Amino acid sequence: MLIIYQSSVKNVRELKTQSKNLKKLINKAIISSDNQSIELLTKLFALLYSAFAETCFLKMIHTPYGFSDDYIYQITSQRNLEQQWNKCLELAFAAINNIANKGEIQNKKQTLERYIKLYIIDPSQIRNKIAHGQWSIALNSENTDKNDITTQKIASLDYVNIDILFQIYEKIGQTVEDLIESPSKAHFNFFYNHMAELETLIEKTKSWSLESKIEVLKEKKRRFEEIKKMGK
Repeated sequence: MLIIYQSSVKNVRELKTQSKNLKKLINKAIISSDNQSIELLTKLFALLYSAFAETCFLKMIHTPYGFSDDYIYQITSQRNLEQQWNKCLELAFAAINNIANKGEIQNKKQTLERYIKLYIIDPSQIRNKIAHGQWSIALNSENTDKNDITTQKIASLDYVNIDILFQIYEKIGQTVEDLIESPSKAHFNFFYNHMAELETLIEKTKSWSLESKIEVLKEKKRRFEEIKKMGK
């Protein structure tokens, strides 16, 4: 399974590079108030994040010296993404019950489950609608009627929130990968460090918004234009 890990590492690296390129295009569209391009690029950014999330998950569960082939099969054979993540956490945490306080471990596991539900599982439902061509109007799971709630969520998508998902997903992956790679005390300490970093990141990004990003970009443009005038 090493080939899956190595391939996923390269794919993750490429997707991160393309994410930076796409963000530059969105920033340019924001500066020029090109709302049509902003909407298109934001939805492409959501699809790019979807690809990033899927590849990161493959990389994580195939990390060397981690899960056995049987464990990987148990994860990938689950019915949906939420069940795959739950099985992954179950197997990862099972290996460390003998070297740490069980109550504390259970608390960390519940915290990660909450973050995964909020930042990975719930957003994936919106991305799935977009991936299936429901760019403006979302349908219910049976495709027999409109889904007004999901339609509103699609309409309110913004690239800052998607960018936050990129960062939080990567940190969650690093955190869980520490458990998968080795249940030793050293890696468990790494796990604690990454958990602390994850919680700090989540708290920091709570104040981020598209509106504040727009203001920052427009202020940069204004200063740039003033410097150009002074240079003439």
